[in-house]
Amino acid sequence: PPAAVAPRPTGPVKWGEIEGRVLLTGTPPQASSAPTTATVASVCGDQAQDRSLVVGGEGALAHAVVSLQDGAALPEPETPAPPPVLDQKQCHYEPPALAAKAGGELLLRNSDPLVHNVRAQAGTNRSVFNVAMPLEGMTLRRPLPAEPGTVQVRCDVHPWMRAVVRTFNHPYFTTTAPDGRFRLRVPEGAHTLVFWHDRLPETSRTVTVRAGETVHVDQTWGVEALRQAGSEK
Repeated sequence: PPAAVAPRPTGPVKWGEIEGRVLLTGTPPQASSAPTTATVASVCGDQAQDRSLVVGGEGALAHAVVSLQDGAALPEPETPAPPPVLDQKQCHYEPPALAAKAGGELLLRNSDPLVHNVRAQAGTNRSVFNVAMPLEGMTLRRPLPAEPGTVQVRCDVHPWMRAVVRTFNHPYFTTTAPDGRFRLRVPEGAHTLVFWHDRLPETSRTVTVRAGETVHVDQTWGVEALRQAGSEK
């Protein structure tokens, strides 16, 4: 559906809130595990669990991305989003999914006493960056593609390590917490709210936000909508 574009304010911007919860109904599939290697078992254990789907109590879906479809037409938010950080921790990327501004910088951190590398690709095979991080506590900054989209992240040393970065040409985005909840502060007006998860079909909802008020919007997917981890859309 076409984006609902909020009218441009002529005076001071008036703000409201959108909050809600993202849920997965039904019994989620058992997360698959992959054996690690003897060289990392003391730090990371001997099995690594797939974290492309993180479901908590009551079906709470963590790490789902919530954004405004019309964000590029809106004034800048009152508070800038914190810089996106991707940590390498116990042989997993943390978080397994995050949202960021297209063309911005991604902060990479290695919290393990192990050699990792971060290989990022946009689309099917376009390399974004590929950087070795051999030292515990090491941090690097790398630019994300200028075009909004999805960046897949892998580690060549530990092939079970995967993450995804969803990027936008505006700052109106967030990800759900472990309890599935999210909150966005937005200018008053009509907006199209987009819900995205790497293993579920994207969906949207139109909402009208009034100044000083909070609109509650929940999103529920059923387990039958799930795709396999890493499958093509």
